[in-house]
Amino acid sequence: MRRLRDRSPHSLFRGTELPRLLTLLVMLGVLVLLIDLAREPQTWRWLVPAAGNAEQAEAGAAALAMHGPNVAAPDPGAIGPADEDPLEQDAAREEFQAVTDKAPLGGEEMSAYWRLMAWQQRQKTDELLARARKDVTFNELFRRPEAWRGKLVQFPVHVQQSVPAEDLADNPLGLDSVQEVWGWNSDSQPYWYWLIVPSLPPGMPTGKDLSEKATFVGYFLKLLPYEDHRGKTLAAPLLIGRLVWHPAPTNPLARGDEWTWPWYAAAALAVLFVIRWSLAVGVRATGGAGEATSTTDPKSVEAWLDGAENASDDDVWDAADPPDDDADARPWEITGPQSDNQ
Repeated sequence: MRRLRDRSPHSLFRGTELPRLLTLLVMLGVLVLLIDLAREPQTWRWLVPAAGNAEQAEAGAAALAMHGPNVAAPDPGAIGPADEDPLEQDAAREEFQAVTDKAPLGGEEMSAYWRLMAWQQRQKTDELLARARKDVTFNELFRRPEAWRGKLVQFPVHVQQSVPAEDLADNPLGLDSVQEVWGWNSDSQPYWYWLIVPSLPPGMPTGKDLSEKATFVGYFLKLLPYEDHRGKTLAAPLLIGRLVWHPAPTNPLARGDEWTWPWYAAAALAVLFVIRWSLAVGVRATGGAGEATSTTDPKSVEAWLDGAENASDDDVWDAADPPDDDADARPWEITGPQSDNQ
């Protein structure tokens, strides 16, 4: 006997497929967060040997005793007037006339360059910090570079790169090298500041892919062009001055920002647990996922199946051999209103 049964279409997810898919997606998200966390140099600072930390601590203590916390010392041999002297201001105005924004640093601009370097060398850090303008913005330097040229400014900076420039020509200060520092802050992101300092604070790391917090105080010179990683020419404010370094705590557990992403990952896992628990409760309440409900009496269905199986071959019709039109020859057909059990 051929039995025709109604089969409801299967759903996309049956059983535990959906919770497993959600688990996979959340774990992929956690993996991405961990990879991003591992990219940060500060994450691995605790691997630095204790001897290296001790040397940096001694250098920082020496700087604190002599010149304040985590700053480079001014040149003890650089004695002379600075930007507050009227003669220096007049000489600087003449030299600034040769400065061209958004153009490479030329030889005619080096007089202004070294004058600003001399100004910061002849002053103590606390004096510079006390007099510096703290209201300057990145956009302001771009919109009015002439107005800010030679002005003493101060702003926070996230140092991303610090490399020495040792191929210096003869200069009035007799410097053999300076440090070129690239950094950004919330006001400039994703664009850069180009900072020139004669030296870094004792113990401050150098190189590329840094993640150091500092405060810059110094003088604005010009907008200097550079080429980014996509080959596009941009411009960065070029400033000459000094850095005040804010080193990270030695114990990484004391840094709350390092554990931001792990907290996000923990929150995602908690949400996943709640979702899976809700789905499990729903499956138990409905008697199992994909299980159809019916009000038909199971005993009547079994009796009907038994009767159909015991019927003779003459009483069972096939689609290839349809019965005649005599109603008596069709005992399996129910006359009148159809039953819900069919």
